Amino acid sequence: TMPPCGKRAGTTRSFMAVFALATVAAVSQRDILSNLTASYDASMRPGQALEGSCAAEAAPDRVNVETDVSVIHTINQVSKSYRLDGYLIASWSDPRLVFDASCQRLHFGAMKDLGIWAPQLNFPHARSLTVGGGSGKMAADGESVYIHPDGKVDWIRAMHVEMYCGGFSFGKLPYDIQYCDFSIASLGSSPQDLELYWLVSNEMSQMKVDADPFTSGEWAAHPVSRQSNQSIPILGIPPALRNPFGATSAVTMCFSLTRSSYTSSTLTILVAVLLVLASWSGFFISPAAAPARIALAFLCFLMVLNNLYAVYRSLPQLQSDDRVWLSDFLIGTMVFNFVALLEYAAVNAGMRLKANLDKQDKPDKPASKFASSVQRRLADCARLDEVMRVFFPLAYFLYMGIMYAVLPLYPHNEGCIGI
Repeated sequence: TMPPCGKRAGTTRSFMAVFALATVAAVSQRDILSNLTASYDASMRPGQALEGSCAAEAAPDRVNVETDVSVIHTINQVSKSYRLDGYLIASWSDPRLVFDASCQRLHFGAMKDLGIWAPQLNFPHARSLTVGGGSGKMAADGESVYIHPDGKVDWIRAMHVEMYCGGFSFGKLPYDIQYCDFSIASLGSSPQDLELYWLVSNEMSQMKVDADPFTSGEWAAHPVSRQSNQSIPILGIPPALRNPFGATSAVTMCFSLTRSSYTSSTLTILVAVLLVLASWSGFFISPAAAPARIALAFLCFLMVLNNLYAVYRSLPQLQSDDRVWLSDFLIGTMVFNFVALLEYAAVNAGMRLKANLDKQDKPDKPASKFASSVQRRLADCARLDEVMRVFFPLAYFLYMGIMYAVLPLYPHNEGCIGI
């Protein structure tokens, strides 16, 4: 049955009233912004607006920034870079945007359409950067702008950034800890114009990353320190485009990258030790089994050499004086395997020489005048396996002890190197 006309008309009017209120609220938000920006000069920062001119003596504006990092990934030690995804948050106060507190706050989708002043934030170490709205993938991520009645502005943007880390040092590989700097600056402003501070205090316990370190493959990221309002030089920009002071304010964060204890590098060491033990086992094989002895020693040598090349491929181009503990360890291990190969050559030569001497020293023949004492000493090489069964493993484990003892002497960065 159909409802009475009066009741149906009342229901319709209720829906129309709700729709009208929603429309008025939406329009009112835009109207409030229009009234605020009627005589607004977006080229002047809030401090200059208070002075009424663009005078240089205007107080610097404080901008609080924060990064809500979702994930750190693609840590590439060859290119000395890493990628992170998350959100960039900037907050500042603009007295020109104070409005009636009857409206809790204004919410807009993009800063570029508002016509208000906003800080130009940059990442000095960025190799590639996509922040906020825009086009492509970031269009879906978007951004949000909140204007509060007291004139406070919160600007939240999604970010995808690849950062360069100049702190990579591989002297103690694979027992190394890398340190990277993460910086946010405003390259278009001097410290006298803009001061950048972390939104959250420097207590690292308040940071999400401290309680739950980010992991990426074999790496785990831990925060070390954060600093606000750091004056840094503007590098990589032509002098004509720099601000008059040649420096800018920045916030910096130092974090460490620690390798997992079950990495491919640690496995490389274990495999190297096992290959030396495999070469050692060849000393218990009869010297008469030449193919087996030669193949075992040669294959162990080649496998360590291949692992050494793999280590070099995983590192950036090194200088001639750069020492890497893991590569030195593998080079020594490779030498031990090659010694096992040479040892069998000496054993085989001693066996053949001994056989010739035995033929010359038969009872029915006088001792050969050519069988000198030197030849007999060389023939003793046939018994070299007996010596190597004891000496070879002792020498290698002594070598390992020496290498681990000198590990602290290898060069390594003990903290962030700064901007």
